[in-house]
Amino acid sequence: MINNKTKIRNILLIGNAGKGKSTLANVLTGTNEFEESTDPINGTSKTKAKEFEHEKIKYRIIDTVGIGISIQSTEEILNKLKGITDILSEGINRILFLTNGRFTKEEVEAFNLLRNVIFDDRVTDYTTIVFTNFAKFKDEKACEKNRQGFQQEIGKISMPLASTAIIYVDNPPIIGFMEPVARISREASREVLLNHLRTCQEVYQPEPLKKFRKMLDEFNSIIKDTIEAVENVDLYYKTNITYLGEFITTRRVIIENIEERLEEVRKYMGNRFKSSVVSHSTLLIGKGLSISGIWFPPLMVPGLALSTIGFVSAATTDISAILKENEAYKSFEESLAKDKEKCENLEILQEELRNLINKFKDIRPRFVISEYRKQNIDRNKIEVIENVMNQILGEEIEPDVDLNNNEKTKYSTSQETVRAVVEGICKLAPSPLSFYCMYRDHKETKNRDSLSDMETTIKDFREGLKVLEEKQQQLNELYETIKRCKEKIAKLT
Repeated sequence: MINNKTKIRNILLIGNAGKGKSTLANVLTGTNEFEESTDPINGTSKTKAKEFEHEKIKYRIIDTVGIGISIQSTEEILNKLKGITDILSEGINRILFLTNGRFTKEEVEAFNLLRNVIFDDRVTDYTTIVFTNFAKFKDEKACEKNRQGFQQEIGKISMPLASTAIIYVDNPPIIGFMEPVARISREASREVLLNHLRTCQEVYQPEPLKKFRKMLDEFNSIIKDTIEAVENVDLYYKTNITYLGEFITTRRVIIENIEERLEEVRKYMGNRFKSSVVSHSTLLIGKGLSISGIWFPPLMVPGLALSTIGFVSAATTDISAILKENEAYKSFEESLAKDKEKCENLEILQEELRNLINKFKDIRPRFVISEYRKQNIDRNKIEVIENVMNQILGEEIEPDVDLNNNEKTKYSTSQETVRAVVEGICKLAPSPLSFYCMYRDHKETKNRDSLSDMETTIKDFREGLKVLEEKQQQLNELYETIKRCKEKIAKLT
């Protein structure tokens, strides 16, 4: 219990539709901001609060929605009060329970339900029953007689209500020729009400109301975290899809580039074989003539000349082909490095998306065990959160993509260059090496490590493209689900 002489005093109006809550709110505030209705079915359609000041005391009048006979369950009460919990959490100075006649059994049951759900047994100490259409409200004897009869009757069905304070007012509608009289009656009623409220300094802060406020705060935190999680997943999904599209385009270009390098190497190896046949044939003939020159000197000079030409031609052709092959292979390696960089960037994005989805998964247990959900406070909000979680987490979203980037290669540019130089030196001596070189050069026009590396990479990348394109389509479909979830959850704010 808090003494509140300086802060705003909260006055909560409860009662059935058509019992004069909005009218009494207008009378107290001296305004016409509350929609008055005599309809016993519909009444006020929206909770409204209005502040005003009287004799340096600030009041806040809270006109509730349907807190009366229509209440059937705890869920319904909490749902109706959720919009004013910020105000109610400050505490209540007075609850005005309005009636225009006798209390029905249903009204008493509704009050008891309120007491059990958001108030406690002390609620009657802070409750005043207000008879809103008591024409003789200025007649103290008439009021006392009615009070005694009412307390006797209400005591039969609710002893707590029989002990509450009771005041009488008359707030007739301001219409027709009776308007001047109605205004006078309302002003007198306002004076009665304010005189009573002036004494209501103590603040009522029931524990159930505090728990209800905590329940709402926890659920609002879940909504906030869910919205943030969906927005982050949406952003990173979109980023992943965009980058994956760029990656697919880049990989196609890389495949085309590798295919061009592959054809270049095949061409170099084919030309090397042709030149190798001519060069080694010349070298062999020259060596043969040089050897014959031992017995027939005139053949020595032509033999040496042909040997020199054949050797130089074989060596330069081999080294030239290897250097060109190395250049093409370096371009191939650069393509692999570029693809690897793209793979690493996409893997980083995928890891970030995985982490976001895991964070989203962490929200679900909080939602499942939340009192808000258990009490079924607002079925619409609960269903939205459930649907969003089921659609996103129920899809078992898996952002991983098999990028299929194989860095292992057999070809070595430095080894091939050294081999070409060593072979050139060995060719100076008469040996069957020339025959081996021609055989090898013919074989390597189709079977060479550089060619094998490129062919394997092209095959792997082409197979990977199919997987990537299928994954891209799958991600696009899942992204549409995420966008729908984002639209749904945005409506909760």
